[in-house]
Amino acid sequence: MSETIITRCDDLPGPEELNEAYELELQSQNGKPIRFGELVAGKGGHITTIVIFIRHFFCAYDQEYVRVVSRRLTDSVLSTLPNPAGPSQLIIIGCGDPQRIVPYVSETEATFPIYTDPTGKIYEKLHMKRTRSNMTQPPSYAQISFLSALGKTFKQMFRSGWQAFRGGNWGQNGGEWVFRGCQCVYVHRMEHVSDHLTADRLLEVLNHDEPAETK
Repeated sequence: MSETIITRCDDLPGPEELNEAYELELQSQNGKPIRFGELVAGKGGHITTIVIFIRHFFCAYDQEYVRVVSRRLTDSVLSTLPNPAGPSQLIIIGCGDPQRIVPYVSETEATFPIYTDPTGKIYEKLHMKRTRSNMTQPPSYAQISFLSALGKTFKQMFRSGWQAFRGGNWGQNGGEWVFRGCQCVYVHRMEHVSDHLTADRLLEVLNHDEPAETK
């Protein structure tokens, strides 16, 4: 059996809180609204949905993370995962202006649908943390130094003109969520700037045969 430790049940949102989150609207790259619940359950209860909440769109660490995940968790991998994980879909949610989605896809080579909530309400409702701690400590999934990451961030901001400050809240952290049978079965909230689950770790979570039960 995998050594993956599923997040404790009391870390999962309650049914009422989750239903309220499902009703919140996100935006696509063209600004079209879509309910969070539709993204999670729109393809039916037999589909496992992985939701990666990222930091601001200019975060170089997160850009590296999305690039690695896109190469590791391809559509082929997700569609052929054994039960109870597969088939699966993966979506990414940010907290900046929807006009930053297209440049983000170009920068990261993201292969997954990306949506955003400029208001940050979905992050707040799901109790994701705000902190800038560990900013100077590059994560294992980002083969880039802190100074290089900082330079890359400011270079992108400079090129973006008036959108430089519309990438999202710099202190907002995200995390990884897994929904199975239209229920939330796993939660990992980032504790600091460099705390996304690695792609391999996420695969371990997906293949775990005893997902946590909600209360």
